[in-house]
Amino acid sequence: MSPRGSEAMRSAAAAVACLIVALASCRRAHACGVSASGAPAGICDASEVLDEKAGAAKNRIGVSYGWTSTVLFLDKLRAPTQRQAAMVSFEHPLPKHWTLEFGAGSLLAGFLDTDIGRANFQPGVLADVSLSHLVLASTGYAKPFILTSFALAGVWSRTTGAVSADYFAFDFSFDVATGIVLKVGRQSISPFLAGRIFGGPVFWHYQGQDVTGGDAYHYSLGPGLAFSFEHSRVGLSFGGSVFGEKNAKAGVSLAF
Repeated sequence: MSPRGSEAMRSAAAAVACLIVALASCRRAHACGVSASGAPAGICDASEVLDEKAGAAKNRIGVSYGWTSTVLFLDKLRAPTQRQAAMVSFEHPLPKHWTLEFGAGSLLAGFLDTDIGRANFQPGVLADVSLSHLVLASTGYAKPFILTSFALAGVWSRTTGAVSADYFAFDFSFDVATGIVLKVGRQSISPFLAGRIFGGPVFWHYQGQDVTGGDAYHYSLGPGLAFSFEHSRVGLSFGGSVFGEKNAKAGVSLAF
């Protein structure tokens, strides 16, 4: 492969790596009562050293949507729950392949099933901050990459229906994503596997008492697929978890 072709491949790998952590780890994203879809940051600074055209892109903005299904234990209450969330994120590259990301969005809808009926989530507010690191960069066609991310997220909403009360949740998480980059013409496609461990408290009010708890699983694992276009400036990603906490997500990002 020519040096120019090799550089283009590495640029595509970096772009996909950036997109995966930003929109697919996620994650992010979907934890102990926090539906922070697309939360973890990407490694956008990797493109800067691999491709001259992509190097002009210093920051990245993204929009993502996520659906989560899990079980919360709130004191003695077992509460199956589903949540839908949307988020806008801003990523800034740091030296040595680190990336800092800030995100904000809304818990759009969802519910908590309880012993006395269903409590429905009203639109709420969520926010997150995360720090990611490209541990292993993909250096050629079908070469693997490894990305890690640490994130803190929080959400506030209010439930109505069977229970009318404020709902607060906070989440700390660690994510790992690994995959390969495949070149198709001038674009790139990357299948990947993302794993996540997490934990954090949930605060609610149930039957006249304040209750606290957390997620039943504290982990998620599942596949995804990411696409990169126009020298990493535009990204598209789809992913989901099939083990532990169940979730599905999609997102788009733009570098500038």
